Amino acid sequence: MSDKVKRTNLLRRIWGIILVCVLTVAGCEEPEPVVIYGVQLSANGVGIDAYGGERRVEVTPFLSADDMWSVERTGTEEWFECSTEGNAIVVRIEPNSEPTLRTGAFNVVSAKMAFEPIRVSVTQEAAEEAVLRVDAPETYMFDSVASSYTFGVSANVEWDITTSAAWIALSREPEAERATIAVEANDGEQQRSAVVTITAGDKAATIAVVQDTHANNAYYRLVGKWEITASKWFYSPNGSLNSLDYAPNPSDYYLIFDLEAAEYGKTLKMRNFLYPDTELEVRYDAASSGFVIPFGWTVLSYDVFFYVTLVSTTQFSYASLEVDVLPNEDVTLLTPDLPTVDGFNYVGFGLWTYNDNGDKVAVGSNYRPTMFPMGDVQFKKSEVL
Repeated sequence: MSDKVKRTNLLRRIWGIILVCVLTVAGCEEPEPVVIYGVQLSANGVGIDAYGGERRVEVTPFLSADDMWSVERTGTEEWFECSTEGNAIVVRIEPNSEPTLRTGAFNVVSAKMAFEPIRVSVTQEAAEEAVLRVDAPETYMFDSVASSYTFGVSANVEWDITTSAAWIALSREPEAERATIAVEANDGEQQRSAVVTITAGDKAATIAVVQDTHANNAYYRLVGKWEITASKWFYSPNGSLNSLDYAPNPSDYYLIFDLEAAEYGKTLKMRNFLYPDTELEVRYDAASSGFVIPFGWTVLSYDVFFYVTLVSTTQFSYASLEVDVLPNEDVTLLTPDLPTVDGFNYVGFGLWTYNDNGDKVAVGSNYRPTMFPMGDVQFKKSEVL
């Protein structure tokens, strides 16, 4: 057989084999495609600074209709929480007041376990070294009534204010950098105290809070009956200093008066002073625990005044001014502080009132040492006169 014939037969066999293969393949069914289920995350970890806040991880799911993805916590960390919003995971992270790095994680899982849990890390920076400034005294004293005290607080980290005392209410305003201590009225017989603590990170400051009793309240201690006293008095039916000495009886109505409470911490009522049924509003001075009496007021159709003696004329005169009345420590004596006004030397203290006949009568005493040694004037508190 020739070489040409041999080659022709070989080619026929090869084409036959190819044809059989093609026909065989054409007769086979199409194979099933391989589907891989899972989710695609926009990030495999979230990080944030010490101030905390919110971070989002977007989720693109490739799941069957009967499957769904969810978030599963991997630890017990309380400083962050996870929630789902549509196809996103929201991570909310609290401020870190500690000087250490925080780390945690959560997993994204399939209800049908179509894919292995995907771990998402959570990392938060350590806090700066805490700085805390409290603009308040170490001890703050409240009187017996319900009141409050507001003071400044500034910090470079989250801060809080606490106390264990039930009679104290606390509030804080971080944006305004201030806090308030409010106390209830102390109706008991004992002074009470507590500690208020302000904390920021590892820094802390305390304020000792003390509240006095009603009995020790400087304002209410002024309330009561008072007698006007002096070591020596003079009596002048004609308003002149040239008169006889006078030894008044405390029962004389113009030498006694009552102080009554009015607007707490601001005013008092001075009743029955110089004339029966008179009422004069005096201003309370919290700084001195005393009060301020105005010179001159009108009652009914009469002009009723504090009078001071004018040395240059030896006559009584009145002035439009105010006199501070300062108490001693136990608030049983009040001392009027008579000023010098308009260039005149007001050196005495006089009371101009009316006798039973309706005539003006002067009763007075010297306040400052002068050529007229008549004695200092004081207001003396008496329980019974």
